[in-house]
Amino acid sequence: MIVLRQLLLLLLVLTLSNGARAQTTSPSKQPDFPFDSTTSLAARVHPPTATVLQLFRDAGMAPTEHSLTAAEQSKVAAAFAALPPLHQRILGSHLRSISFLDNMPNTALTSTVNPGEAHQLFDISFRAEILSQDVSEWLTWKEATCFDTTQSSLRVAIQAGHLNAFLYVLLHEATHVVDGALGITPNSALPAGAFLIDSLATNFVKGSWAGHSTVAAAYKSSLLDGIAFRRGGQLLSVTKAKEAYRALEKTPFVSLYGRNSWNEDLAEYLTVYHFTQKLKQPFTITIRDGNQNVYAYQPMKSRLVSRRFKYMSQFYRTS
Repeated sequence: MIVLRQLLLLLLVLTLSNGARAQTTSPSKQPDFPFDSTTSLAARVHPPTATVLQLFRDAGMAPTEHSLTAAEQSKVAAAFAALPPLHQRILGSHLRSISFLDNMPNTALTSTVNPGEAHQLFDISFRAEILSQDVSEWLTWKEATCFDTTQSSLRVAIQAGHLNAFLYVLLHEATHVVDGALGITPNSALPAGAFLIDSLATNFVKGSWAGHSTVAAAYKSSLLDGIAFRRGGQLLSVTKAKEAYRALEKTPFVSLYGRNSWNEDLAEYLTVYHFTQKLKQPFTITIRDGNQNVYAYQPMKSRLVSRRFKYMSQFYRTS
């Protein structure tokens, strides 16, 4: 479960949720508003819960509720409409609310409303700023938080088209909720260092993961294990970015962040798959030196990455 110390460590990371157990907040008190499965997903915008606001205040931060404009409400509705069919069905019965915050230090936070109950409900809070960013702008910003650029002119960027960033983040977070509801990654988030036994392995993680946050031996990399996206990791000099992405090329993971844990692997993989294969958007990681590209990698064209396409069909069944 997320605790205050973990929140402080992960402020610049895509999400503090894992939706499938290990990193989902489980507030002890929530405001008493009911879950209404009859409302559309886009209509489930509520003020942020007192518990979530207090979590940030306890960390010395003061995010505030963001009221959506009509244009922002349209973006939210369009994003929900663009989700895969399975996501729409699962969210319909498991998503209690979404909220938006100004001055939120991280991008999104998924909270379990009723931990311990068989039918779990979730609230998701989003940083409102992403509603005004396109996906390439936001992904480039996120990727840059992994690198120290102070001693180099090299810069990392991700070209993923110009759709709204909220769609990417919503799809990532929603995948955690789907995962939590259906157990697409193993239901038991094993302690750090504990190895996955065959009886717990699911198809998506088999062969790629040895434990919840331990990659299979074939994909080990001491360089990637030490990056800032990993707990306890450090900023990597951007001069080593090419070496890091060359190491990523030798794995089935679609992004550096996806190598964080099997839950983040699924959320990142499905999100990039949906953008590239269904929405026909690009996804290219580049390193530039001034105006010159010195490296480019398209993960979805990798044999190791694309051989997992077969596990995505379940998200697109209409019934």
